Amino acid sequence: MLPIHPGILLQRAIAARGSDPERFHVEARMPLRLLQLVLTGQRPISPGLAQRLGRLLGTSPWVWIAFQERFNKAL
Repeated sequence: MLPIHPGILLQRAIAARGSDPERFHVEARMPLRLLQLVLTGQRPISPGLAQRLGRLLGTSPWVWIAFQERFNKAL
């Protein structure tokens, strides 16, 4: 089974909020290009981004860090 990049999980979280990357990047105060790279698995979720996602999505930053670490270990 292939590991799931946390960007895929972030795509699902954004959609569950009824949002899209174009709106979410404004809420997250991050460049759209950076968000697109994360969503497509081309960039990891950094600790700083994990904090931002935690605040916006109502989760712990550690959830996003754990997703990224699990993905990294599976490679």
